[in-house]
Amino acid sequence: MTLLFSLIAAVSSVGIFYLTGLYTVWYYYFLPIVLFFPMYLAAFLVFVIFAALIGLFVNKKKPITAPHPFFYWVTRQAIGQLLLFFRVKVKVSGLEKLPEGTFVAVYNHRSIIDPFVLIMKIPVKRLVMISKPENEKIPVAGKYMHMAGFLTIDRKSPMKARSTVEKSAEWIREGIASVAISPEGTRSKSGKLLPFRAAPFSTARKANAPIAVITMTNTEKVFKRFPWRSTTIALHVVGSVMPDRFDEMNSFELSNYVRQMMLDDLGEEDSTLPPKSADGTDSADSE
Repeated sequence: MTLLFSLIAAVSSVGIFYLTGLYTVWYYYFLPIVLFFPMYLAAFLVFVIFAALIGLFVNKKKPITAPHPFFYWVTRQAIGQLLLFFRVKVKVSGLEKLPEGTFVAVYNHRSIIDPFVLIMKIPVKRLVMISKPENEKIPVAGKYMHMAGFLTIDRKSPMKARSTVEKSAEWIREGIASVAISPEGTRSKSGKLLPFRAAPFSTARKANAPIAVITMTNTEKVFKRFPWRSTTIALHVVGSVMPDRFDEMNSFELSNYVRQMMLDDLGEEDSTLPPKSADGTDSADSE
């Protein structure tokens, strides 16, 4: 899509330059370069308007049985343009550690940029996100998220949360899509890893699917640096936890195991534990 928008912008800029007769004046030769960005933006706005018109016919109350290919494609293209607009660069490592087939991807959550980066950089046929219900209320985008298969989990309703886990596990088992969810459940304002919730691990158990453990750094800096500086985000696939490994653990042990993988990769100490005293024991024990 970026290539298409660039081509449209280039043709439009050169067309205006020639149709207005400005090519006869040498000091206007810079005009196509100046016009390129406004024409690119115009092409993107036409794309957004077209997508919004299609979205008028989407009924979010109607459940979907699988991500719709067209709406998933449009959503992914829009995300790519947003990352380009916010001057985001991504350095990816560890992709060889991803499991084959569909899986549950868990990641640390520092910014709303996190899911965007995952969708664009994890090389799977389809990766859908699990997020809070409020996201489906976003104008236009909410309808596309719904049709693209992005599921919501309502923690205030155990029945609805269970339904989301069941559906995501079904999609993973049937090879329809991989599912990404943050075990923290919300963004960490401090940047430190928050306590984990059970949904990702329940999904993996029900699907009997691997867990891909992923960390990202610098995502929280994107909006602070924009528009003056670009931001390079580091995405690292730490490793995978296979079903035969976590079958040996209960849910609490599995959560702690994955959490420790993330903490080690991020170089953090567990902020949920009491601080260490000078002799290396827990401060709570030394009192």
